[in-house]
Amino acid sequence: MEPSRRRVLCGLSSVSGGAVLVGGRWGREQSRTATTGDAFDPIEPDGSTPDFAVSIVETSSPVGAGDRLRVVAEITNRGATGGRTRVEFLVGHDGERVGRREMPVEAGESRTARFDFYTYPVPSDDEFPVGVAIEGDAARTTASVVGASELPTARPGPELSIREGTELLFEAGALEPGERQTTVWWVDGERVSGPVGGPWVSTYYAAFDAHYHRETFAEPGSHEVAAAVVPEDGTDETYAARWQVEVSDDGLGSPTVDPLRPAEDRIVVTQGEAVEFELEATHEGGDLDRVVWWLTQADTILGVTELEGETATARFSTDSFCHTCRVYPWVICEDGTVASTESAWIVDEIGDGDEQPGGPMTISIRTTNSPVPAGETLEVIVDLENGGTTYREDVLELIVGDDPELVDTQPVSLEGGETGAATLEFETYPVRREQRFPVRVVGSDDEAETTVEVVA
Repeated sequence: MEPSRRRVLCGLSSVSGGAVLVGGRWGREQSRTATTGDAFDPIEPDGSTPDFAVSIVETSSPVGAGDRLRVVAEITNRGATGGRTRVEFLVGHDGERVGRREMPVEAGESRTARFDFYTYPVPSDDEFPVGVAIEGDAARTTASVVGASELPTARPGPELSIREGTELLFEAGALEPGERQTTVWWVDGERVSGPVGGPWVSTYYAAFDAHYHRETFAEPGSHEVAAAVVPEDGTDETYAARWQVEVSDDGLGSPTVDPLRPAEDRIVVTQGEAVEFELEATHEGGDLDRVVWWLTQADTILGVTELEGETATARFSTDSFCHTCRVYPWVICEDGTVASTESAWIVDEIGDGDEQPGGPMTISIRTTNSPVPAGETLEVIVDLENGGTTYREDVLELIVGDDPELVDTQPVSLEGGETGAATLEFETYPVRREQRFPVRVVGSDDEAETTVEVVA
């Protein structure tokens, strides 16, 4: 079931100084010529702006390359009347705008504005300008990063040659098995994912001690993929993995996946009885590695089947199902190429005349991607546990705001004693002031609540 996406305005209280989590494209390994500062000029006043001044009072520089850099600016209204000013945050020698908001400041008062952005995981120490421009004034300073060390646990190899339309799976392995780390992915200098990544990313990490990113390359030529890894052990050192991808007519293609059994796309299963699944995988010119068997909606990995050679048959048996879920295999090859089939094996019905209601389904909020820029999608990832001994189905509801509004639903199911995860989301309203408001995830037996932030 696809989650609903709506624009929602929640909460009316203004919170100053919210962080803006955005990506900067500075730091790609290319030569740059410093400008004379024109990119950091003040914003042209509109004629009604009071006498504003801005200064940069704090940065978290230096940080490890790939980690977040925070910049704190102070905006002072030196005039006799209150007013508003646009605030733009600028990064790099070209003055790339990585954040923008409007901020009111009363006469004779000052306010702070904070913003964060992920630095590119360059391999050597680097420095670059950061600035804040407001109407009538601007400030800039120099920030620096410490070069990222090479990640020793990356897969596949660093140089890849593929055909157009081929999908690759990249893995940034754990520095220490079982230890938490943050991974941010970049493709051709553009940040393509943040540190949360959704429940499948965390499920994969728990199973294989690696964060992953899947990317399809449709354009010929050279492409660079980079992963920045930040340990959560309190150290300042960061790590990076880099891949060079050549897309040409003589490169490798994706493997093919041919579902064999069951023959039907939609299947009827009996609760507690195992069903065997079978597929044939082929990768001409390459080596097959494994099949990862997923169960959608439950966001769990059912199991792994090892493969080898160019052609192999994979078989897997399970009795873990949920209504409308799909058994969803990923065929992964040694060279990182990957393929999956989305149409096969949808669980159309679960039959069990003696089915019991089961124990309580408990809910906890694992994380969110708060704070998010206004107008973008906010994700809430929850962990579930069936505390009983029998199969349970439920429908989770995402309710937001002090004036509660239902914005998303998600069906879930778990076997007795099992755990799982789910993601609920909604598209925030493009507010002009920073907002903080509660979000609740509600099920039949339990609910969980947290506070999120939307940055103007």
